[in-house]
Amino acid sequence: MTLPPVVRLVARNFVANLDPITLLVMFGQPAFLIVILGTMFDQLIPSVGASGSYVAFLVPGMIASQMITGAVLAGRIFWLDRRWSMVEQLFSGPFERAEYLAALLVTALLFSLVGVGIMVLVALPLIGVPGLSAAEILVVLATIGLGSLFFGGILIALGSRIRSANLYFTIQSVLQYFLIFISTVYYPVSAKTPEALRIIVYGNPLTYAANTVRDAFTHSFGPGDLVAGAILSALAVVAFALAVLGFRRLELGPVQ
Repeated sequence: MTLPPVVRLVARNFVANLDPITLLVMFGQPAFLIVILGTMFDQLIPSVGASGSYVAFLVPGMIASQMITGAVLAGRIFWLDRRWSMVEQLFSGPFERAEYLAALLVTALLFSLVGVGIMVLVALPLIGVPGLSAAEILVVLATIGLGSLFFGGILIALGSRIRSANLYFTIQSVLQYFLIFISTVYYPVSAKTPEALRIIVYGNPLTYAANTVRDAFTHSFGPGDLVAGAILSALAVVAFALAVLGFRRLELGPVQ
């Protein structure tokens, strides 16, 4: 039986990118941060809001950040396909542009979920097994899904317009670190946070995702999280539209 084109492309994306170095860099670094920051800062910070300990605050944030990890991997696949003229070969074969784009977005989601699983396994010795209800698990997965679609769509849209590897990977790196560090992944916003920084943090989509996942872990999901979900949904739709537009205008040919 022949698998659907999108499934075949997703399988090809995983096979082409599941090398040890990629896995170590993309998933090992956040796992390392959970262990080191969770262990060291937990001794310095007695409690953080409803989460209790710092490590219990950090883990949901690191889980939310995996949506960016998945998006970065999908963007990397797309750019390397352009760099080595694989896009032209795929489009000249049995694959449509819509199928290739769908496969990239599904790949971003699946890689994000792999990262979430790794973060949970690493965090188990530190915080134990979180007693999430079915609804709370659904909230976490939906948040990761929307975030993956948003960040993946943005990076794919950028990759479709930029023809320089140096420029693309520089923008990707700056965007990745800016979004993670200027958010509530590692630290909360408090009354002592400067107003300008507070505005930037709350303008960061990753903040909404991290807060929603954290509220699910602390069983404090409320109306604010519904608003965050609506914002992420709207941003995901916009990013998807930009990715579709980028593919329609995609110029084939060698890039540098």
